[in-house]
Amino acid sequence: MPKVTIRQYQSSDKDFVWQLHLKGLHQMNSFIDDPNLDKDLQSIEEVYINNKGEFFIATIHNQIVGIGALKKIDNEHAEIKRMRVDQEFQGQKIGSQILDSLIQKAQELSYKKLILDTSIKMHVAQNLYQSRGFDEYKRDTIGGLETIFYEKVL
Repeated sequence: MPKVTIRQYQSSDKDFVWQLHLKGLHQMNSFIDDPNLDKDLQSIEEVYINNKGEFFIATIHNQIVGIGALKKIDNEHAEIKRMRVDQEFQGQKIGSQILDSLIQKAQELSYKKLILDTSIKMHVAQNLYQSRGFDEYKRDTIGGLETIFYEKVL
């Protein structure tokens, strides 16, 4: 298995991040046609990095193969967002590495609780989140998709 590097987002990554985001949503038939849901990806530094959060890029040989973000909710709570791994590289524990890095960053930033959500269709993601101690706390329908909400106390 090739070496995966986890690093912070750089502005030159913007187009690759957008394409990976869209590919991931379409792959799982989870795309919701609402531009407001994706506005954060147009200002990653402002929304995540410069706002007590993080946006990680996973690379193999300098190719972007995964992304994941930590978004501040308030001084004690943050949200895991934008977890994606390129379909060609799934099954290689890249999502686990990104999630573990985000959890570690949340602890470094002194957050007390993390939340996240995923589509009911994304069974692998559900298993990953549960394996890291996230507990389901509600279900809701967003844009016609049944969504599971998870939380983890740090």
